[in-house]
Amino acid sequence: MYNMIARRMMAQRVCAYQLARMLSGSTSIPQLMEKFKPLITDRLVHETGVSAVLKLSDSAWTLDLRDEGTIKEGADETADITLDMNNEVFFKLIDGSTTTAAAYMSGQLKLEGNIMQAMKLSSLFKNMLGVISEEAK
Repeated sequence: MYNMIARRMMAQRVCAYQLARMLSGSTSIPQLMEKFKPLITDRLVHETGVSAVLKLSDSAWTLDLRDEGTIKEGADETADITLDMNNEVFFKLIDGSTTTAAAYMSGQLKLEGNIMQAMKLSSLFKNMLGVISEEAK
């Protein structure tokens, strides 16, 4: 049991290291969002059914997982929820070092809308980690 826990913790550290290494390079939020676009599948749209705006430090992005299945720059006023956070919190959501609920409870993430809908984005954030991990290898 201890070995399993130790391996999991080591894997998380490696992923966080890879993420930090990648993000410390010249990768910008727009470049990351381009890499994430293929993650928006019909299945994810069907399972999630949420339109969200991510308001980050220096930009806003609309994740339409309700109708179109797209990621677009800019804030869509018809979105179901708005997640307002700085870039660092966004990266923590992606690398798995925090969750939507934990960031909200600690005040690092401000939410307009239903928190249960925001929780549906967790699977997308986990998939984003996979993209980042592959990129960093």
